[in-house]
Amino acid sequence: CLSPCINGVKKIIYLGMINQIKEIFDFNFEPTKKSLKKRMHYFSKQLEFEKAHTEKKRLESLYKLSKKLEPLRLNRIKKELTQIGKSLQLKQTPLIIEAFDNSHTGGAEAVSASVRYVMGIAEKSSYRKYIIISGSGADDYGSFQEVLHRRFTRLLDEKVQLPNLVIIDGARPQLNTALEVFTKLNVLDKLDVISISKDKNHRPKTIH
Repeated sequence: CLSPCINGVKKIIYLGMINQIKEIFDFNFEPTKKSLKKRMHYFSKQLEFEKAHTEKKRLESLYKLSKKLEPLRLNRIKKELTQIGKSLQLKQTPLIIEAFDNSHTGGAEAVSASVRYVMGIAEKSSYRKYIIISGSGADDYGSFQEVLHRRFTRLLDEKVQLPNLVIIDGARPQLNTALEVFTKLNVLDKLDVISISKDKNHRPKTIH
């Protein structure tokens, strides 16, 4: 307790603690972990070992708390993902999501990127960047065809769990390209596919 009721703490420090508590209640532990580690290393460098030890004990307590709360976090995320699945009329709950986008510079230097989320958490070790080799960057459909074939052929070969939902950056034609690839790979019945087109301000507008 920082004793706010008797003005035992500066307002900015107290509000910072409140924000950390809110993040913890929202199952977002990483910012607080990062803050405690930073304080622990700072006090250690300043040779204030008692303070560093206090931050270490807080960090250990936070790890224990996050472990105990993990079932609650997963349950909440599953409910949210279930609701998303119902809203989008998906065949299955999107517990694993992969999203794909293309980019190029004036038709040259074409690349594509994919991200993967598992139970609402970014699985950064599964992020991928692809250099398009089959055509020009201006051919958005060809780029998606190549990268989706490369990605899902590898997932199948390595027996990695397929995503429940695939998100494509684009409109109906890009979606149709993805559907063609998944049909040829015989995985269309194992996943849902949507595409998201943007408005003139590059903001998400329509889900296909």
